[in-house]
Amino acid sequence: MPSPRATPEQIDLHATLKMILNTAVEALQGSAGVVATWSEVEHRFVATESCGLDARALDRLRTLMDESLTDLATSRESFDLLSELQTHRLPLPSSEKGQTLNPIIALPLQVGGEFVGLIYVLRPYDAAAFSSADQPILAAFAQQAAIAVQNARLAYLLAEEKRRVESILEGSAEGIMSIDAQRRIVRFNSAMERLTGYSREDVLGKQCSSVLNLRRWDGSRLCIAQCPMLKQTGDASSTSEQQGRIQTKDGQNIDVSMVYSIIRSPEGQPRNAVINVRDITRLREIESLRATFLSMLGHEVQTPLSIIKGYTSTLARSDGNWTESTLREGLQVIEGECDRLSKMMSRLLLASRIETGSLTLKKEELQLPSLVSKVVRRFETMTRIHTFTVSFEPGFPAVYADPELTEEVVTNLIDNAVKYSPEGGEIGVTGKVSNEHVEVTVADEGIGIPLREVDRIFEQFHRVNSGPVQRIRGVGLGLYICKYILEAHGGSIRVTSQLGKGSQFTLTLPRCRGAG
Repeated sequence: MPSPRATPEQIDLHATLKMILNTAVEALQGSAGVVATWSEVEHRFVATESCGLDARALDRLRTLMDESLTDLATSRESFDLLSELQTHRLPLPSSEKGQTLNPIIALPLQVGGEFVGLIYVLRPYDAAAFSSADQPILAAFAQQAAIAVQNARLAYLLAEEKRRVESILEGSAEGIMSIDAQRRIVRFNSAMERLTGYSREDVLGKQCSSVLNLRRWDGSRLCIAQCPMLKQTGDASSTSEQQGRIQTKDGQNIDVSMVYSIIRSPEGQPRNAVINVRDITRLREIESLRATFLSMLGHEVQTPLSIIKGYTSTLARSDGNWTESTLREGLQVIEGECDRLSKMMSRLLLASRIETGSLTLKKEELQLPSLVSKVVRRFETMTRIHTFTVSFEPGFPAVYADPELTEEVVTNLIDNAVKYSPEGGEIGVTGKVSNEHVEVTVADEGIGIPLREVDRIFEQFHRVNSGPVQRIRGVGLGLYICKYILEAHGGSIRVTSQLGKGSQFTLTLPRCRGAG
């Protein structure tokens, strides 16, 4: 009997072998029979189907099956069990007579030169022995049984391969779906469910275009006009890619890359397709940011270079009668623009070290109040419309940090406070102490940050592109660098802002152990 957990292929095989065996036993006037197949697990022949034998008789027959394995191994090309078994009688246990000698005939199940099993037919102990006339009868049934076993094996292997492929598709991190010749969805993996918000039940059997509705970036439809399934080609299979925008179940727009692997008929007609769908929204955002960054970088470099060139050309004129104050003012402008270029190049190099993972921290015990005071004194000489206040709690503990990188963070935050307060005002730096960390807040009275931009200002290359912020120079790296440096120290940075009233950036760093 088939196992309760048998596969459909095994169940079909048992039913087929049972029918063949019963018919063979009846045709050969037998009383019992067994079909044994090769078990890769046990590495021997095992009884797959039997009739007319109890458990004790089957145990006795196993010895003969094990002996058959040796015979088959030594005579693979042409093997005829009948020559040895036609007059053989198998001792079988009997409840009435203790033990009987039953006539037995057997043949191998063979397909294409491969042995896949054995078939046995037994007669009652008092019946005539099998003769050579019985061989072709059993051979016909053996051939049917061999084909059934081989077909079941192939079906099992195909089913296993199908399960393996489905497992791979289901476990893929990329969205994968299949469509038929009519472009109806027939497979939709878990990643597609997560990507689109649709369940399998929502989409199976529906037109691909009605579910995904792929569109170009400008909103025009791609699904109907440019579907690769509509294109004829002489290739039996073809691959093509489309990029566009789809809408999820909840109405969100997602930029995707869709790679179509299409199977076609000899005439070039599509039969089905497997489509890999990958979310490229973030990739496109990064590409857009990089393009914007390159544009800004060109502007940021060109502007100071133009100023430097203009002043040097003017001051170098032989007909100029420049006063000492005019020369000093011109040279100060040139120096300021050179400093601006140097600072920008330093930040680009620092960002590059962050990107490549080559930024290392050289930590030492550091007093933040003195570092902040030094940076503030530098800015006091650079602006006349801002006032600065510095306030730290008494006994402010030391931190264990890289002095150069920490100064870069403080400088960046105060520089931003100055730049984004174009009308001037107070810039305050305060320091507070908690159990495990210290906090330093840089507050300004400037233009503030729109609420929708607050979560993105620490992203690489991101700049606020609205209102008066657009007129302020920068490449969108400063806050990204600050965040990375602080997190590398085990600290953090956060911001609160009110549009038109100013912003407060708060950095945290771990206290030195035993400090305070």
